[in-house]
Amino acid sequence: MLSAEVTEIRSFRNRDLPELADVWIRHWSESGPSPPVSTATIEQAILSRTSFQRDSLLVALHDDSVVAWCHFQPDASDAETAVICAICFTAENGLSVCDQLLGDAETRIADAGFRRIVVGPVRDRTLGYAGLSPIGHGIGVPAADARTSSLLSRCGYGTSGTVSRLVVGTSPYRPPVSREALQLRRTTRIEQAVLVPAEFDQASAMSHLDIERQTLVDHRSAAPLASIDLWLSDPEAQVMSCADSILDLGDIHDRGELTVAESFLIASTIQSLANRRVFSVETAVDQTLSNLIAKLESLNFKVAEHGQRWSKSLA
Repeated sequence: MLSAEVTEIRSFRNRDLPELADVWIRHWSESGPSPPVSTATIEQAILSRTSFQRDSLLVALHDDSVVAWCHFQPDASDAETAVICAICFTAENGLSVCDQLLGDAETRIADAGFRRIVVGPVRDRTLGYAGLSPIGHGIGVPAADARTSSLLSRCGYGTSGTVSRLVVGTSPYRPPVSREALQLRRTTRIEQAVLVPAEFDQASAMSHLDIERQTLVDHRSAAPLASIDLWLSDPEAQVMSCADSILDLGDIHDRGELTVAESFLIASTIQSLANRRVFSVETAVDQTLSNLIAKLESLNFKVAEHGQRWSKSLA
């Protein structure tokens, strides 16, 4: 095993960047297609954030080459929790190198005063990984990434919920037909606005994405009936492919249900995207929200994969 030959675990240095990208590609290639990621992509998605701290990205070296790395950040919604956004490694180096790396990350996280660790972005808004292949919207640790799941299980982490990744193609797309949908087609219009997050950290984390709010408005009263947010790739950053998009359900996810107006708005938005050369829409939904998943499936979304959020208490 290689673990005895790992000479150093240290904080990130600028010269490590090409090897970070290489390890990311090799790690994810073990469980699926090779992600279309480059050195520039990793830099734009992770390292260029105003919140990035080099001491929160640890690299494991062997013969002065990076063989694994781990990145953690504070959880924006819980001051006592840290998120391990990524832990990746190459297959030939074995899981044992990551035991040591994960242990060092846990020590640093505990020393910083955090009491809990969660692993894997879920519906990421603040970590900077949203749209980065193959993270997408974020479903925690994908089920296909069995090596990471094995590592976490062995190191005392437990699962805290399953998340489904749902995907729909836009070309061709036929929205479901109903009497309610026909009525809404006649009596409403869709208004589009560009959003810039008000919170500085969120704006920085999502700076590689263009956020559009789609609002369904009644023609006569001008009252808003439904709204959704769509995340598209900034064509200059291209962390996420310009052919892909993310549907952010926002409060709809918390409610776990779609109204008729929301279903119509989602279907109409999807139908319009092919003309903009956006051919895929994805979203992430907690598997417990079976009604919401069923409604999305009626709009032709299909469950593409599952993932789990892993967690561990440090107290």
